[in-house]
Amino acid sequence: MTDDKSLQELQVLIQHVLEADTDNLDKLATIAGLNLAEDFAEADLSNTNLIEAYLIEANLRGTNLRGANLRGANLRGTDLRGADLRGANLSDADLRSANLRGALLRNAILRGAGLDASNLSDANLSGADLGGADLRDTDLRGAILNDANLKGANLSNTKLRGANLGSADLRDANLKGANLIRAYLGSADLRGADFADANLSEADLSDAKLNGAKLRGTNLKGANLSIADMGGVNLIRANLSSADLIRANLKGADLIRTNLSGADLRGADLSLADLSLANLCLANLGSANLIRANLSIAELGGANLSRANLSDADLRGANVENAQFAKNQGISEEKKLVLIRRGAIFEDSTSKRAGALIRR
Repeated sequence: MTDDKSLQELQVLIQHVLEADTDNLDKLATIAGLNLAEDFAEADLSNTNLIEAYLIEANLRGTNLRGANLRGANLRGTDLRGADLRGANLSDADLRSANLRGALLRNAILRGAGLDASNLSDANLSGADLGGADLRDTDLRGAILNDANLKGANLSNTKLRGANLGSADLRDANLKGANLIRAYLGSADLRGADFADANLSEADLSDAKLNGAKLRGTNLKGANLSIADMGGVNLIRANLSSADLIRANLKGADLIRTNLSGADLRGADLSLADLSLANLCLANLGSANLIRANLSIAELGGANLSRANLSDADLRGANVENAQFAKNQGISEEKKLVLIRRGAIFEDSTSKRAGALIRR
């Protein structure tokens, strides 16, 4: 009788599930007496409807949620380590403090999602849509975010050390205080992004678009900014020592008191840039465009300015001791002699410099 009763109950349960006027797995699981938060770890839930599902602190580790609809779902504190969420819809979902370490989120939709304080380290978010997402204090170390949409996203104080953000759209994103040490941002669109107090030391920003970005006081020590577009950018007091700025566009940039010591600026466009009081000690400015640049009171000791175009450049009060000049446009013979007296070295001008030194 007991077996018959159990079978009868099962048949009734199945009938209730079949008659349910919903395709929402959360509701169906409730009808079936299952706990979605505990009974579906490593299950295949691909393409399921989980809209606004209540899954706080659920165990979904390793679960297949590929293509699932989790729009507006509450996944706060949920364990999603190693879960497959490729192409899943997580827009407006609550993923605060969730553990998504190593999760697959390629091409997932996360627009407006709350991800603050979540763990996304080593996760694959390639091509994901994170426009306007809240990623404050999130751990994204080693994460793959190439080609991702992060326009207007809040990434303040986020850990992005070693993350791959190549060709990502970060326009107007908030990256205040973010840790981007050795992160890859090659060809990324960073226009209007706020990097106040961010650490970008040794980061790769080659060919990145940085027009309108807020970089005042930012740490870019040893960063690769070759061919980057930084026209008109505010880099006052930023640290660009030993940075690679080969052929970078810095036209009209504000570089007052910026540390560019040892930086490689060969072929860079610095026309109309304000480099007053900047530290360019031992910097390589070979073939750089310095037309109408303001270099007043700048530190140019030991810098290489060979073939640099210095037409209408302001060098008043600049320290040019041991700075190397050669074949420069915009340097008259009179100005050349003045610079030699101040310690500059001109190619094939040894005798003139010696004579100037004697006269001093």
